[in-house]
Amino acid sequence: MKKMAKKMEPFLYLFPSMLLLASFTYFPFVQNIIDSLFIVNASGVRKAFVGFENYLLLFKNEQFIQAVFNTIKYALITIPCSLGIGLLLAIIARKKTKTSIIYEALFSLPMAVSLSVIAMIFQLMLNPNLGIVNKILGLDINWLKERLTALPSLIAMEIWLNIGFNFLFMLTAIRSIPEEILESSIIDGVNKVQLVYKIIIPCISPTLLFLLVSSIAKTMITSGLTLILTHGGPNGTTETIVSFIYRTAIVNQNYNVGYAASVVGFFITFLFVMISFVYEKKGVNY
Repeated sequence: MKKMAKKMEPFLYLFPSMLLLASFTYFPFVQNIIDSLFIVNASGVRKAFVGFENYLLLFKNEQFIQAVFNTIKYALITIPCSLGIGLLLAIIARKKTKTSIIYEALFSLPMAVSLSVIAMIFQLMLNPNLGIVNKILGLDINWLKERLTALPSLIAMEIWLNIGFNFLFMLTAIRSIPEEILESSIIDGVNKVQLVYKIIIPCISPTLLFLLVSSIAKTMITSGLTLILTHGGPNGTTETIVSFIYRTAIVNQNYNVGYAASVVGFFITFLFVMISFVYEKKGVNY
């Protein structure tokens, strides 16, 4: 009896969190998949079973296809840039000094500011008439309204937003590397570039994997900047998967396509997260 109680003890500790996870994550997701196979009215009531017809309609929707490509492009640029800049800043700030608190706080600042505030700040900066960006560059561009500049503008904002989070984790990981390892590597003739690629990155690879996976999950479901600043425009060039779902299901109350789009969006995100775990087998040292 005691052995059984001992075996059950960990599961009893996990039970409350697992119950919440099942109630608010897994059950709604399964229900969403089921609803995607039905015609659902504006009240969310299932009317008729249609199988994969909602998915066929979805893949014929050019706006959704464009939203998928926009999201993938968004992720492929945002994630490497934000991780790279965060790593660079963490390497620069590796050694503690009397003034390190100041620049550590400045590098971490983006994660302390709310998304809506950041959106408003960048909206003013990119304003075609009053914005500082046009003033400095001597240009006359409506950054958030033109097809060529709208998505790159949002990508630049997202990179800036993610730098602080990545910086804090990488700085902690780099400072946990024993100083003797770095000093002995330098004595053995390792230059600064080799020190980063051969010593620092392998040592912090578990942290890099965590940041990579969390960045993929976060970026693939991004929608805040799009909904606040561009509403998917101009002509869908800044539409993301989640903003498409919001506009289709919540604004237009087309739950049929909305449910199908959310399922497809999940599996695309899941696929990219699974691909990222290839890095664990090849590049992560525990």
